[in-house]
Amino acid sequence: MIVIVNPPNPEHAVSNKDTMGGLGQLYAEGSLIKIPPIDIAYCAALLRKNNLALNLIDCLGDSLDLKGLISRLNQIKPEFVALRTSTPTFDCDMQITQEIKRQLGCKVIIFGPHVTIFPEEAIKNEFVDALILGEPEYSLLEIVGKNGFSGCRGVWYKDKEAIIRNDPRDRTTDLDGLPFPAWDLMPYRSYEAGELMNNIKPFVTALTSRGCPHACLYCPYPVAQGRDLRARSPENVVAELEWLTRDLGVKAVLFRDPEFALKKDRAVDICNLILSRALKIAWRCETRLEDLDEALIRLMAKSGCIGINIGIESADKEVLQNTGRKPVPLKKARKIINSCRKNNIGAFCFFIIGLPKDNKRTVRKTIDYALGLDPEFVQFTVATPYPGTALLKWAIEHSYIEDQSLSCLTGYAAAMRNENLTCRQIDWLRWFANEAMDTRAAVALKRLRMGRTSIFTEFKRGIRFHLAELFGN
Repeated sequence: MIVIVNPPNPEHAVSNKDTMGGLGQLYAEGSLIKIPPIDIAYCAALLRKNNLALNLIDCLGDSLDLKGLISRLNQIKPEFVALRTSTPTFDCDMQITQEIKRQLGCKVIIFGPHVTIFPEEAIKNEFVDALILGEPEYSLLEIVGKNGFSGCRGVWYKDKEAIIRNDPRDRTTDLDGLPFPAWDLMPYRSYEAGELMNNIKPFVTALTSRGCPHACLYCPYPVAQGRDLRARSPENVVAELEWLTRDLGVKAVLFRDPEFALKKDRAVDICNLILSRALKIAWRCETRLEDLDEALIRLMAKSGCIGINIGIESADKEVLQNTGRKPVPLKKARKIINSCRKNNIGAFCFFIIGLPKDNKRTVRKTIDYALGLDPEFVQFTVATPYPGTALLKWAIEHSYIEDQSLSCLTGYAAAMRNENLTCRQIDWLRWFANEAMDTRAAVALKRLRMGRTSIFTEFKRGIRFHLAELFGN
């Protein structure tokens, strides 16, 4: 018997291990965002398909603390416990392995992208018996099927004093061959994404593809999923949506693909299949501005799309090119955002402050760009040196890292400076940018309620006045 575990939250925080390419994020305690890691649902589904004994404990969904987790494990008495780790929670996760080992004495396995990036460090933990590198589904299946670690590809394990490093396992290419994630074994009705999913519940996540061919300096997606795009067939994707709506009563799905519309024909086929099968499900995805056009947006909306997450990052050409991106002209970007608004799709645009070459002038330019774009939601985060990224390598080479603790890698507090800005300046600029957008939203709401369209014009003039005061002319 194996128990797959999404461990308890760290104290005074909420851990969403599925975000940031699977490296995870920490949110403030009380956050309405509760997104489970989909890989544990895939692992459970594959074990069940092969008639192997398993249990699954999602401490996030069940609001379990360490005491509650240990109590459940003591009732089950498993031979193996497999913990899904993340980067900002890794130190906390290792404390949990210690307590599991002390209380139960079973074999402890850890997995997740952080473990894959730092296996030598992870395997040295005295309370860890084995770890999985890369995608966990088939490695975990082999461990449970053999009732041990010997010869299991993608697995490192301890044999007395020795560390045995088995051969690596290739990434899964036949994604259609995987069973649908076993959400029915998880407390999926407790998951929520707040306004991101229009507060619609029950809600779960889905992966229609893995991998991202781009090489953006800051992005952890290729680190965790590789650069080769591996896509499920549209028929397989929509069959999963049918099962979710028919058997589980799911009403909303957040597609967690790095870039949903990278292959436009495939995105079109998924939308058309949803329509042809008359599925009533709301969904949201993430993609690039360059992938979108008005025809695709109309079709996405017609098939149930309620929102699109769009990473724009910076409005400055030099900053963007240095990260491996190309800027999208404001006129073209505004056309896409307006098309989203016209089709009742909420555009959520993301920007990053503190990237290499960023300075006060480029940040001002980015804030102006965001104001001109006027999407439904905007979020400014800080450049974060996630493990495995080229940004981390760059920051180390230039001695720009100022906070080396894993728990600080959240995207909301600067852990690194750049050649022009200190961590304190980056944090302050992020605060200012988000305040500017929040004020815009409040005034826009007042304008809608009062019907005074000139208010918004005056507001933008006011924001630009304050920007001039802050940055100079």
